[in-house]
Amino acid sequence: MDRLNILVLHSLGNPSKAADFLAKHVDCLKRSLPNHNYLYHDVSLDLPEYVRGAVFHAIILDVTFLWHRWSPPENFLRLKADYDFVRQSDAVKIALPQDEYDCNELLDDWMFDWRVDVVVSVIARHWDVLYPKYSRSGKIILGYTGYIDESLPSFELKPWLGRRIDIGYRAKKLPPYFGRLGETKWKIGPAVVAAARPHGFVTDIVLGDQGTLLGRKWLDFINDSKFTLGANSGSSLLDPRGEIQRGIRAYLKEHPAATFEEIEVKFFKGLDGKYEFTAISPRVLEAAVLNSCQILVEGDYSGIVRPWEHYIPIRADASDFDIVAAAMRDHGLVGQLTANCRATILDTKELRYSAKAERLVGLITECLGRKNVHSPAAPVETAIRKYQEEMPRKYARKWRAQAVRQNIRRALEGHPVALRAAQAGLGLIRRFRPH
Repeated sequence: MDRLNILVLHSLGNPSKAADFLAKHVDCLKRSLPNHNYLYHDVSLDLPEYVRGAVFHAIILDVTFLWHRWSPPENFLRLKADYDFVRQSDAVKIALPQDEYDCNELLDDWMFDWRVDVVVSVIARHWDVLYPKYSRSGKIILGYTGYIDESLPSFELKPWLGRRIDIGYRAKKLPPYFGRLGETKWKIGPAVVAAARPHGFVTDIVLGDQGTLLGRKWLDFINDSKFTLGANSGSSLLDPRGEIQRGIRAYLKEHPAATFEEIEVKFFKGLDGKYEFTAISPRVLEAAVLNSCQILVEGDYSGIVRPWEHYIPIRADASDFDIVAAAMRDHGLVGQLTANCRATILDTKELRYSAKAERLVGLITECLGRKNVHSPAAPVETAIRKYQEEMPRKYARKWRAQAVRQNIRRALEGHPVALRAAQAGLGLIRRFRPH
């Protein structure tokens, strides 16, 4: 089939405010394979009826769309009802979830009920646990949380010895409902800062949103780091319907100083560590391509990189940092690890955005061979033109209103009564504003 008609449902939000890797995830198809007909719709806006009534060869359920399973139950049910035409459609349906251990039963039911043809999972194992219903009837294949943009390999590399930072790291302080694996992801940062200090290493390790770097600033940070610290992405705790997360969030509001151990006993005693749901992160790919030698908490990393072949392993509590420090000073070893890691990542074709796009189109074509989907180009192209004419104004209004709300929220932080009043007022405006 020469030209496919593809609908992509996402929830990226204002593209100018979105994380770069998420934006690339969402639009990798049209950037890599522009010869097909694409209609990209952000579900924060109502879907026009002329799109709902169009017949597409395929419907892609993007990771940002599938995040709506974390919404309040009434909102999630409303979304599924609003997009019930997807369930009824005979189009090829491909889902691209991430963080599948969060609300996995909701996701499993969703994929099963909507008769999704292929789920592209970023978790390499335990599919029968994550998808107890869908795994018996649908197709699951392995994907990745991040991919390499075609421009990254040509990024101008800073000479390794001229890099200002010895060990660089950024991480969010994850809440306890990711289990001990999530704890390791942020606790390794301060542990390494303390362990590296006696050795005289220069560290730039920041936890929390204040350390967030996006786009070019993030790549420049890695390019200025001789070594990049890292840990497994994922969780060691399964939260089937989000009840553990909701309970912990409410408890932390009342008890912000509660320890992980206290919360574990109260909310998930005996549940943590039964499984490890992990995946290689975009950071590993970017550090590899930018020749930053990696110090990683030993783990699976989607089976792509291995300790002492591609990276320096470190214990989760950094208690073996003396061994790590000795390896860091062995420039021959560091050079070999860095070269091995870069070559392996660049040689793994599946880690390219272009390969992801080609694979999705290949899956669509394969499924269409078994399905009777008649999607003539002319009606879809008409719908796309109409959408491109009328929707940009609606998106612009949406992003402006969103910015106003965010500015009000920031201005009133620390004034809860005024903030609640403003939120109520904005809610009334949204409710009664004419369409």
